[in-house]
Amino acid sequence: MTSAPQLRRGIHLSTAGTLVMGLPGFVLSPIVVGMAFSAIFPGSVAVWVALAVFVGSGATVFFRPTEFAIARVFVRFRRPTIPEQERLDHAWSLVTQSAGVRADTYRLWVEDSNDLNASAAAGHIVAVMCSALILPPHQLEALLAHELGHHLGGHSWATLLTYWYALPGRLLVRVLHWSTQLVFALAAGLTLGAAGGAMGGRAGSEAAGCLIGPIVRPFPLLWLGLITLCFYSIHPLLVLLWTVPFVLAWFSRHQEKDADRVAAQLGYGPALLEILDGWLDAGHDDARRRNGLRANIFASHPSCASRIHALEKRLNSQ
Repeated sequence: MTSAPQLRRGIHLSTAGTLVMGLPGFVLSPIVVGMAFSAIFPGSVAVWVALAVFVGSGATVFFRPTEFAIARVFVRFRRPTIPEQERLDHAWSLVTQSAGVRADTYRLWVEDSNDLNASAAAGHIVAVMCSALILPPHQLEALLAHELGHHLGGHSWATLLTYWYALPGRLLVRVLHWSTQLVFALAAGLTLGAAGGAMGGRAGSEAAGCLIGPIVRPFPLLWLGLITLCFYSIHPLLVLLWTVPFVLAWFSRHQEKDADRVAAQLGYGPALLEILDGWLDAGHDDARRRNGLRANIFASHPSCASRIHALEKRLNSQ
C-alpha cells in the first residue's frame, strides 16, 4: 500500500450542512422539554435544570463511557472475539498507518449481521458486520478505510448530535399525530355509526362502518396540510421546514461519497470498487428501485452505480 498524506479530523461541507439542517430541531426540542417540565413542575427551578441538562447532554456523546453505552445498548454491537479482534487489528493498523492517525483513537466492534458492510458511530466507534470478516484482506481494509473517512469528516458525530437534539421535537410531532388521528377516527366512527343507525338500524351501521377506513386513510395528508397551515400562519418561511428531511438525506448520501473519496485517497479505491461491483451484482440497486420513489428520496446511501461512477471518476483523474 502506497503511503498517503497524513489526514486530520475536520468538518466536510456535508457535515456542516447536516449541522445547519439540525438547527430547527435544536431550537424546537428545548422548547418541548421546557413546556413538559413546566407542566409537571410549574414555576420550579427544575425546568431550568432540565433545560441545562438537555442542552449539555450532547457533549456526552464524545465521552468513551457514553460511546460504550451507545454501542452495546442502542445499536447492539458486541466486542470482537479473539480471532475477530486479531483480524480487525491487523487490517485497522494498516488503514490507520496509511492515514497517519493513531489506531487506538477508535474502538472496533462487531455487529451480528449478514451484510458485507461496516459502520461508524459517535466519535470513535467503528463496527464491522460479522459477515464482512470473511472478505479478502484488501477489501476488509477498504471497508475500514471508508468508515475512517466518516470519522475524519465528522459525519458520525454530527449525525448523532442532530438526531439526539431532534428527539423531543420528533416525539412531540408523533404524539400530536397519533392523538389527532385517534380523535379523527373516533369522531368519524361515531358520526357515521350514529348516521347509519338512524337510517337503517344494524345494517346501516355496518355499512357506515365500512366507510371509516376510506375516510381515515387520507388523514396523514390532512394532518400535513394542517401543520403546514400552522407553520404558514406563524411565518411563511417556516413552511421550508418540510424540506429538512429531504436535505438531510441528500447530505447523508453525499457523506458516503466523501468517505469513498477518503478511502480512495488512502489507496483503497480499487478494492472499494470491487466491493461496490459485488453489491451491484447482488442486486442492491434492483432492491432499491423496488422500494419506490419515497424510499429512494429519503435513502441515507446513494446507489451502488452512483458511488461506482463517482469513484471511477476520481481514480481516473489521479
